[in-house]
Amino acid sequence: MAVERFRRILPLAVLLVLALVSAGVAQEYTIGPGDILKIAVWGHEDLSREYPVTRDGYVPFPLVGQVPAVGLTTTQLARSLRDKLEKDYLVNPQVMVSVKEFLSRKVSVLGEAVKPGLFYLTGPTTLLEVLSKAGGLSKSAGKEVVLVRSQNPGGAASGPVGSTILRLDITKIQAGDAKENILLEDADTVFVPKAQAFYVLGEVKKPGTFSLDRETTALEGVTLAEGFGEKAAPGAVKVLRRTSAGRQETISLDLGGSVPRDKDFKLQDGDSIIVPKGNTFFVFGQVKSPGAYQLLKETNVLEGITIAGGFTDKAAPGRTRVIRTTANGQQQTINVDVNDLLKKGERERALRLIENDVIVVPESFF
Repeated sequence: MAVERFRRILPLAVLLVLALVSAGVAQEYTIGPGDILKIAVWGHEDLSREYPVTRDGYVPFPLVGQVPAVGLTTTQLARSLRDKLEKDYLVNPQVMVSVKEFLSRKVSVLGEAVKPGLFYLTGPTTLLEVLSKAGGLSKSAGKEVVLVRSQNPGGAASGPVGSTILRLDITKIQAGDAKENILLEDADTVFVPKAQAFYVLGEVKKPGTFSLDRETTALEGVTLAEGFGEKAAPGAVKVLRRTSAGRQETISLDLGGSVPRDKDFKLQDGDSIIVPKGNTFFVFGQVKSPGAYQLLKETNVLEGITIAGGFTDKAAPGRTRVIRTTANGQQQTINVDVNDLLKKGERERALRLIENDVIVVPESFF
């Protein structure tokens, strides 16, 4: 009978211990500026209500005035209030303090989260928990998270100044790896960058967008697109690249032959590999339908622009240029003033295009 009674009591005892441990953990929260506290004084409803913690770290409390709160746990503040009230006003006051709104410790989630924004820490909070509050990661998110941690979040006059930048692996975070799924601190900024990607278009078997999560050559990019198509011109591949100044750069590559001349060309985020058909020319820039076009007959630069839909409203026809790859692999730039040709009615004198020519129509400055 005694053993059976012990077995019945044991689960209740375990639950009681867990409740006490849980309460102890909750009391370890450190009060900060901006938190809203719920303070109850047993038997004194006039004193029991919600109190905000001021920016300079105090709780304005009736009878005793400004009480220091920042840096204390709820238990420590309750003890402080009890001592102050007992000293001059109440006999054996029973004071309880809890946090109604955690507004002092916060982190920012930026970038490729479903719901980026500001989130408050209500206790020990992992990176994965905050990402979950932000709705998880968007489809365009990369494979790492960048955590920027201030070394002096409180802005105190003393102490180290600056930031620590941590790069953390998404896969390991989601797996609960404690080295990656770290606890966040006040004023942390979590940035989820976009996945780096490149594009393969034209005469390949599977054109599309591909992740650039490691160092990749243009030839490897074509391989990821399942290789060249039957009508492809491997020796006339173009890579379109946006420079740091925002301009588009066209790079000609020879990926033909058993040992391609440009087999080691490295791709960058946002690069577009264009694999043309044989006997092709290209039109890029301020035209209505930029791209690669078949050079089916003798075609001049004016006809090439017409095939690409003509100029946009932002075009600068007078600064049109043709980039031509010479027999020895060098690039030659030929300036073509289209305005001048049209004004003088000299269409027949327009430059004749040859295979792999690239017409570039820049944007007007005005």
